[in-house]
Amino acid sequence: MGKKVIVNHVMSSDMHSAIFDALLGYFQSLKSPCFEHLVTVDPDPDVDVYHFHRPNLAKDIPNKSISTVHHDLNDGDAWLDASNFVNAYKKNAVVACLNSQQAKILREDYGIEQTVVIPHGVNKSLFDEMVIKEERLPFGEKITLGVLSKRYGRKVKGEFRLYEIAKRLDPNRFNFILVGDGRMKDYQILRRLGFDVLCYSYLPYELMPQIYNELDGLLMLSNYEGGPASLPEAIYSRTPIFSTRVGMAIDLIDPESNLNGIFLKENFDEMANQIKEYFMEGSDPVSFTKIPDWKDVVGKYENVYLRVLGNEF
Repeated sequence: MGKKVIVNHVMSSDMHSAIFDALLGYFQSLKSPCFEHLVTVDPDPDVDVYHFHRPNLAKDIPNKSISTVHHDLNDGDAWLDASNFVNAYKKNAVVACLNSQQAKILREDYGIEQTVVIPHGVNKSLFDEMVIKEERLPFGEKITLGVLSKRYGRKVKGEFRLYEIAKRLDPNRFNFILVGDGRMKDYQILRRLGFDVLCYSYLPYELMPQIYNELDGLLMLSNYEGGPASLPEAIYSRTPIFSTRVGMAIDLIDPESNLNGIFLKENFDEMANQIKEYFMEGSDPVSFTKIPDWKDVVGKYENVYLRVLGNEF
């Protein structure tokens, strides 16, 4: 079969991350036969190419390295401030971005031109097994909105927007499904506001397609995002997105046609009215066919690895 390309995924810390575990699992299970993937905390000297996931923590960036930008470069948190990452990004042969906004910031603000945009994908082998909804419920029946993310102490996921929107919606028209660690607090608040709510602090990923199939809309209310992976999953499930202008939503939602959903305005009254009017006005298009499979995502990374190696393999 010839020599294999050994890719070293360098984590630069032994801190556990379920998100990274899932991503690295796709690299291992969906790789082409000519690739091998090795996960270590520090760089291994006997590999062909390095892939950094926490470059801000790396002691050094060897030659033939790439890094993925997993977070929002506008995030004001001291840990995630762009100044902690930029010098490391500059040492990479390629910087992989999840969305075009990240690439724009690196290019315009920091002069980093060696970028490529590779968004998150969908596990289509899993999602294709579900019955994909053909159209949304009419406004006369109860509409289910979802929040699918872990709840963080610094409230980066925009919980205050969720509460203000909910205060302006009719519990006789809307209900909620919440999935994610810490979401029981939001469950309690929404219940006090009179809504029917289902909450799963933890749910096996294999059951997520069923959740999307129950949703009529996904709320993505974050202050900052690199992805998240829930956006392509929602679109592939024909679930429209109601989102702030962050992360992959910038590339997935067309504000002119409302393709795949809508960007929410800043005013809370307008936010709630946007959601209500969206369902009252009839169906808007959801372009699920353009969402890549995770195998396609891994393939794009493999092309980057070969590019870094000068196609010598």
